[in-house]
Amino acid sequence: MLFENFEAYDVQETRRISKAEGKAEGKAESVLELLEDLGEIPEKLKKKIMSQRDMETLKKWHKMAARAESLGQFEQAIEELATGRDTK
Repeated sequence: MLFENFEAYDVQETRRISKAEGKAEGKAESVLELLEDLGEIPEKLKKKIMSQRDMETLKKWHKMAARAESLGQFEQAIEELATGRDTK
């Protein structure tokens, strides 16, 4: 009985994690879509965005991407966020 409960928990936890990862991936793709309008996105930046799994960070990046006038401005903004110099 205990093992069956553990299995059920494990399946639920796996689903929860998969759902969260899917949301993060979708948000990261949205950031990239916005940035594509500013030019060709460097591979290093693409990887950084796609590897981010924190939804709060991705939400901030999404807003920054929408406001950015260049890829350089976006990269500077996410660097400032990472170092604690949050830009609005």
